[in-house]
Amino acid sequence: MNQSDRMLTAPDAPRRQPTATRAAATAAPLAGGPRPRRGRNVTRSLTRVLVFGAPAGLLMAVFLVYPIVQSFRFSVYDWDGISKATWIGLGNYQELVQDALFRKVVGNSLLLAVLGTIGSMVVGLLWAYGIERRLPGWRSYRFLLFIPVIMPITISALLWALLLDVQGPVNQAIGWFGVDLPPDWLGDYRVAPWVVIFVSIWQASGFTMLLILGAMEDVPAELHDAASLDGASALRRLVSIVVPYIRGTLGTLTIVQFIGLLKAFDIVFALTAGGPGNATDVLGTYLVQKAFAEGRYGYGSAVAVGMTVIMLVVSVVFYRRLLGKDEEQ
Repeated sequence: MNQSDRMLTAPDAPRRQPTATRAAATAAPLAGGPRPRRGRNVTRSLTRVLVFGAPAGLLMAVFLVYPIVQSFRFSVYDWDGISKATWIGLGNYQELVQDALFRKVVGNSLLLAVLGTIGSMVVGLLWAYGIERRLPGWRSYRFLLFIPVIMPITISALLWALLLDVQGPVNQAIGWFGVDLPPDWLGDYRVAPWVVIFVSIWQASGFTMLLILGAMEDVPAELHDAASLDGASALRRLVSIVVPYIRGTLGTLTIVQFIGLLKAFDIVFALTAGGPGNATDVLGTYLVQKAFAEGRYGYGSAVAVGMTVIMLVVSVVFYRRLLGKDEEQ
């Protein structure tokens, strides 16, 4: 090989060597080199989640899971809370199904939940839309409707009980108009359920108004402007633009309000304690009556299990009907 050939082939050698070196370096980790950093990061993140989530998990186990398990356990016993419990199997559930009063209580709870949810959602939606459109005096409306939200429910119910007493301010005001026999708002079995529903709507409307108002802030102003140019009224814009745009928020609020009213206790107990008779008895007051007043903790636990099953079924149905289609899309 002459001088010129060596000059042509010599530069090729160092160019081929780095290629082989890079291939070897790339294959080194696959042949048992150091672990990738990503695996260590995942392990570290998982450890942090477990450490910081452990206190919340412990609290849920003690105050949520354990009482639920104990309710199922007590529901198969005949127990007064003091003496030794007696195993009766499904006896409490058989009595529960055959109890006509329990069926009436379930009907009262469903009536309160359905009408209370519809009323609070409609009132909250209309008030939120009026505030969002800046109607005259909208700041005062927002403040007045939000007052019940910051008041304790028991205080609100006791306040209404004083106002609606037979000798209370409401009946005195009605007497000024010449009505000799004003209604016994909380003592008439035909009127008391509607009073409870009205107070529940009054109590819950501020909460729905606040969340719906927040959702309305995301509705583009261009849609309102275009609808106004087409001659659409305010009500038409509410039905055709706002409601479809915030359907997810409305569906979630409906589920929350319905479940909250289905397990209502404090507002009913403070207003009527389930009376007159059992006209306003709901699942919460019926449970307290059986478990604590009559000392039938086993039967009361069966009522609690029944409440849980009813609320679980209602939640699943509402979720599939109101929110399932949105998630599929």
